[in-house]
Amino acid sequence: PTLSICVPSRNRQRYFKETIAYLLGKTRTDVEFVLADNSDDPSVMNDFMADVGDARVKYLASADRTLSMKENWVRCLDVAQGEWITVIGDDDLIDPDLVDALQMAKALKPGLEAFGWSHMRYGWPTEESPPRNVRIKLAATFHDMPRSLIFRRAYRWDDAGITLNSGFSIYHSAISRTLLDRVKSRFGGVYFEHPTIDYDNGLKNAAIGKSFVYCMRPFSILGACPESNSVIAFDTARFSEAVERLKSELGHDFESEPWMRGFPFPSMLGMTATIAQVHQFMQFTYKIGIEGWEPNFARSCAAYCSRFEDKADFDIVSKGFRDAFASWKRGAFLKHFQPTFTRHVNAEIYTGIIEDSLCVDCTIGAAATPAEFY
Repeated sequence: PTLSICVPSRNRQRYFKETIAYLLGKTRTDVEFVLADNSDDPSVMNDFMADVGDARVKYLASADRTLSMKENWVRCLDVAQGEWITVIGDDDLIDPDLVDALQMAKALKPGLEAFGWSHMRYGWPTEESPPRNVRIKLAATFHDMPRSLIFRRAYRWDDAGITLNSGFSIYHSAISRTLLDRVKSRFGGVYFEHPTIDYDNGLKNAAIGKSFVYCMRPFSILGACPESNSVIAFDTARFSEAVERLKSELGHDFESEPWMRGFPFPSMLGMTATIAQVHQFMQFTYKIGIEGWEPNFARSCAAYCSRFEDKADFDIVSKGFRDAFASWKRGAFLKHFQPTFTRHVNAEIYTGIIEDSLCVDCTIGAAATPAEFY
């Protein structure tokens, strides 16, 4: 197959089933679907998959023990046979027809190793969730992305928001098997090292990848169900629980490893700190980095804090970052950390054109899933 679409899952069978049903409804034959369950009750997905007689599917049932997220992703890559591989979450959506755009990108850029596209963000609706819109890029242009730009975005935090803006991770991008194998050979003999595996791969691709193309047309949806990391990232109690659960499943405290010494940004501080740990890991372990990244990082931490809608959570996380910056490198970058709290106001959602995008009500056409919205 041209593309392997990998969907690892853990204990989110409702969303996993919806994603699988959408994929199986697509008829193209140059893709394969690697579906990896890692749930406490294997019977739910085993029963669902029992009658799926689709030759494009490789179903990996739950093991006899709980796998770490890293292990579940790795076993997907181990069995995937596509020339290109992408990974999505079980509450996400991806359009297999992106293969047509991938083939166009390969024709435009011989030797292409990483292909990215824009995403839509969709919050699975609940009875408590407020109205939301989805922002959809209107362009469908292809862009040759210079290696130097990707590297600066990855290692100097250029153009970063609350996360890095380098892209080209195996998560919601298509990475060639050639590049994945080179990453494995160059970095520890494994596909992933740091447990924040999407950024682990993205930073490594940025370090040794040779050619990148980005398409403005959205081909996938980043879903956010109530249990999603993107949802709990702004709830300090739930994020702390998720970090402890990750460490438990890994079987060790990765934050006690040598590369964390002198880096006072624990995972408990949230999404931006967690990504920065991967950055720190690459600098410490492989001496890969760019000088002068710290101010941009501090501004990203401030932007992350400013996204909190609960004042108590904002105060907790801001104080944690402020204390960390004060103790780090003699407080040299504390001045760049200037978060501001903005009280959230309930209002009607905006729909219509804004800049280069169209904002659409997420419930348009009575849509209740990413597939129905797409």
